[in-house]
Amino acid sequence: MLNIRPTLSLTPADHVNAALAAFQRRDRDAAAAHLAHAVKTDGDFGAKWGAVSRLASTIGAISVALTAAERYARVNPADPGPRLAFGQMLALHGRVQAACDVGRALTIEQPKNSAGWHFLGTCLAQIGDTEASNAALRHAMSLHTDASAMAWSWQALAESKSFAEGDPDLQSMLDLLRQLPSGPAGEEARSVLKYALGKAWDDLGDIDRAFAAYSEGAAVMQRLRGYKAADTDAFVEQVIQGWTPDFASRLPAVEARSKRPIFVFGLPRSGTTLIEQILVSHADVADGAEINYFSTAAMPIQGFTPAAVATFAASQGAAGFEAIGRAYLTMLDERFGSAGRIVDKTLNHSRYLGLIRHVLPDARFIWLKRSPGAVAWSCFRTRFSQGVDWSWSQEDMGRYFRGEDRLREHWADQLGDSVLTVPYDELVGDIEPWIDRIIHHVGLPPQAGLSDFHKTKRAVTTASFAQVRKPLYTSSREAWRRYESHLEPFFKAYQG
Repeated sequence: MLNIRPTLSLTPADHVNAALAAFQRRDRDAAAAHLAHAVKTDGDFGAKWGAVSRLASTIGAISVALTAAERYARVNPADPGPRLAFGQMLALHGRVQAACDVGRALTIEQPKNSAGWHFLGTCLAQIGDTEASNAALRHAMSLHTDASAMAWSWQALAESKSFAEGDPDLQSMLDLLRQLPSGPAGEEARSVLKYALGKAWDDLGDIDRAFAAYSEGAAVMQRLRGYKAADTDAFVEQVIQGWTPDFASRLPAVEARSKRPIFVFGLPRSGTTLIEQILVSHADVADGAEINYFSTAAMPIQGFTPAAVATFAASQGAAGFEAIGRAYLTMLDERFGSAGRIVDKTLNHSRYLGLIRHVLPDARFIWLKRSPGAVAWSCFRTRFSQGVDWSWSQEDMGRYFRGEDRLREHWADQLGDSVLTVPYDELVGDIEPWIDRIIHHVGLPPQAGLSDFHKTKRAVTTASFAQVRKPLYTSSREAWRRYESHLEPFFKAYQG
């Protein structure tokens, strides 16, 4: 890994070009340093500040990303696009209240801009203001001139409400479905609206129509995005065969230590957000999220297979691994401040838990295990924005879940008591003993009242934003069984 100190003689444009070159050779630290120098001046970049912001965000240079995004928004204040990009950048990096402020200002200054109202509605949902969120989303729909754009507002609204018999919103969505244009934009909107309709029919107990709607929405996304299950299977096999105790012992020892991050693993919709909410309710835990910073910090490895890690170790030694750890911890500081423990529940961390443990040897790990049928149904009915492309197909889900089971068993065997496996059904069935075990496992002092996690006020950006604001309930544990016969392709693939 190169550790370049950019010279002050370079112009801001030179630094941006150097940052791009560093990014292309996967030198994250050099790219971040060059971008930091570029934003020290108000260089005449105009709309190019938007690209600077996106690059900085990609490499986890959060302060730079936000500074560049704000400058982009100032280039032409009358243009809502850059201002929305600034708001989205704020929300992406945990400044959800500030993002709400951007949305409010935009709706006041440009009250007929539907995108501003939609953005405000989604931000308000994340901070738990459901009533105001729904009002903003409905106002956005009243202003939309594009039928495709309206689908996203309907889907956000559908996820925050319960449909009852005779609900006029259901008919409105069916009417919109007939208005959607052909072509890629119309097709993706059709997928979005199908998920909203699936939610409505599920609320009404019409499981066949609900499942059909979800299936149709997923099929569209599978065509548009695709997913290569064989590549994932091959990667899992390489990790399991290659990351052995002997392999780990031959890696150069890392001296840097930090107990700050608490890593929570598990499939989406398996209860990881519940664990996160319990932990952040503790006085010594600052916050948490699906932050995806470790893979960014580890960019120089150029892959996460044992072979790629071995190549990196041979060329960079312990200093290279320690630089990755410093970069990750710096990103935590930029996102959350320097005080308190942080919960990192990023998806796909299971693929490189061994690497995380090597770079951050004092970190603690919690792994949620839930009924595969319950998780499969919850994933299939959730329209994930990104990173979960295996959820568009029952067969792909089955193969992915099987790989996760293999990884969980592998890492539990490799890493011993640093990994605590938490069975979701046991957790919600008798939560207090499990809270004690979780708190003890991660090294936090005991604290009363953590079972009242739903009272903790914070932004929640995952699909579980509504559930974690309610007291613990168990009624949803077996809800998936209504769809058990519909999930037969999943179970066949899962069982191999």
